[in-house]
Amino acid sequence: MSNISNTLKDNMHSAGVIKTNFYNYFFKVFYTFPDMNFIGTTAKLIPYFEELKKHILINDYSLCINILKNYNTCEQNQDEDALEDFLELQQDIFTELFLDTTYAIPCTASEYFLSNNMQIREKDKIINIYEVNNFTPPEDNTLPADHVSIEMLYLQQLNALLIKFLEEENYDKVANLLQEQYNFLQAHILTWINEFTMHLKEQITQVDNNLYYAVAGIMNEFVKYDKTLTEEFLKSVKG
Repeated sequence: MSNISNTLKDNMHSAGVIKTNFYNYFFKVFYTFPDMNFIGTTAKLIPYFEELKKHILINDYSLCINILKNYNTCEQNQDEDALEDFLELQQDIFTELFLDTTYAIPCTASEYFLSNNMQIREKDKIINIYEVNNFTPPEDNTLPADHVSIEMLYLQQLNALLIKFLEEENYDKVANLLQEQYNFLQAHILTWINEFTMHLKEQITQVDNNLYYAVAGIMNEFVKYDKTLTEEFLKSVKG
């Protein structure tokens, strides 16, 4: 593949930058509870989530953005003395939702497949995908390969690579990466992420400013949109 138009290249580059930040944010939210380094991250991304409302015409998406705004207002209104208590509250919510030994919400793809054989195959498939694309989870990671946060990090790294190959004008690798992204979204993420989101939302009774309710809803609709966008880019590049 010798070349693509400058317009297409610019559009893919801009989308790649945004998607890299989105997927990295989703990774951070579901990987571990917020700490001081997380403060301010949400505020930076809300305008971009807002911008996507013109493309994601789903009421639940808008609702979740409003809930995320409420969370962000709470975060930003904490003075230095109250911030530690605020973070402790978020840690308690994270622990109750995801770490409680009795009621923890399943966060791995394989836990949403009823068949034991399907669960094993799904885990093996994800590990193989990571190996083929030279993806390694964080060194301190103790979570399964098919945990939602690790899969979000994988998508973040694919988009970071896409930006790199666009800048190098290596369009064969761009096409390959777009295909990898599309396959992962279509054949894997979209087979279970909706069930995960619904399960998570059902467990949250106080939703007004709940970070996890908001981000799960935004992530769920975004990956659907990203599948469509990636497919369009892929057709354009191959065409």
